[in-house]
Amino acid sequence: MAGAGLWDWLRGYVIIRIEGRAPEKFVNMAAAHRIELADVAMLGQGTMLIRTSVDGYRRLGPVLRASGCRAVIEERVGAAFVVARLLRRRFLILGAVLFLAALYGSSSVLWTIEVVGAEPPDRQQILQALQSMGVRRWMFRHRVDCDAIRREITRSLLQLAWVGVELRGTTLTVRAAPKVTPEVPEGPIDIVASADAVITRFILLAGDAVVREGDTVVQGQIMVRGRAGPSTGDRPVNARALVQGRVWRAGQARIPLTIEQRLRTGRTADQYVLRLARTQLRLGRAGRFEAYDSEQFSTTLAVGRDGGSLVEVIKIRRYELRVELIRLSREQAYTAARDSAMSAAMSQVPAEARIIMVSEEVSDQLLLPEAVDVRIVIESLEEIGAPQIRLPAGL
Repeated sequence: MAGAGLWDWLRGYVIIRIEGRAPEKFVNMAAAHRIELADVAMLGQGTMLIRTSVDGYRRLGPVLRASGCRAVIEERVGAAFVVARLLRRRFLILGAVLFLAALYGSSSVLWTIEVVGAEPPDRQQILQALQSMGVRRWMFRHRVDCDAIRREITRSLLQLAWVGVELRGTTLTVRAAPKVTPEVPEGPIDIVASADAVITRFILLAGDAVVREGDTVVQGQIMVRGRAGPSTGDRPVNARALVQGRVWRAGQARIPLTIEQRLRTGRTADQYVLRLARTQLRLGRAGRFEAYDSEQFSTTLAVGRDGGSLVEVIKIRRYELRVELIRLSREQAYTAARDSAMSAAMSQVPAEARIIMVSEEVSDQLLLPEAVDVRIVIESLEEIGAPQIRLPAGL
């Protein structure tokens, strides 16, 4: 049942179906005998579904006879029933205990040492540095000092720009990045448009102008070309210019007059999943909710050589939802649609841009009677010149 918690599961409980002419009398008499009943649900005329503890079920005999009802067990849930099933498979339990003991022992030592991101010569030097520090396979994990390893490798290998050391499970990973000398572009640099715009200001500083004030440009269009050197070996002339333009960006949103609201009722259901490698064992009930949202929490008990979880306990909590339909006025829908459209449009405008004008279009009620559609257009003035390296011909 939805209200069963971890304590109820540990004690064990049964879900029974009560059938009779007067099931209400059965409930009242059970309460008089101090028998705990929970999650009572009517299934139809003379039939109900009830959750009760194992002890409570054993005490129901007199109540059932006095009320003229009969009980049918629908499901047995809880640790007691799980243990009873497992005890019938003793060798399986023994194997699982031995497996977990071996897993725990093997997880306390270092199995794998990995070097990521380094070239073969650097990788060999990193492994040699680890050996000189006494870091090798089959050593105990608690003796691995990641900070000391990182400092020693950084000090001894000056050709590396960055070193990171991580111990995860039984795997020690050393990540390295070599120093890279920036490449000087061979070809000249052009100035291209960073957005579709109308040029309002154009000041040429170097290069050959392709456009002028008042022209309309599209994103990526070349506005100023750089010059290649007149002969081989001469340095190219990179384009430089100050280009301002008017840019239009739009955002649109539609809000229906009838919206669905999902609220939590306060009823929850917890389910636990014990994951052993590729095997899963589910404990508890998922809850019989028509609508719900859920949260998941996981705890890793053992980690494999590849860094993945070997033994993991997952708790899944589901929250029952009540779905309601809410009717909005056109003013409320317009406000929500306008705010959403404005946010969508503003997210496209750079922080340094200067907004000139904001315009909006609202849908006609006759054409769109059950929703409000708003379109926001923002006109801004901004720098639209962006440098771009000219690729060699044929690329």
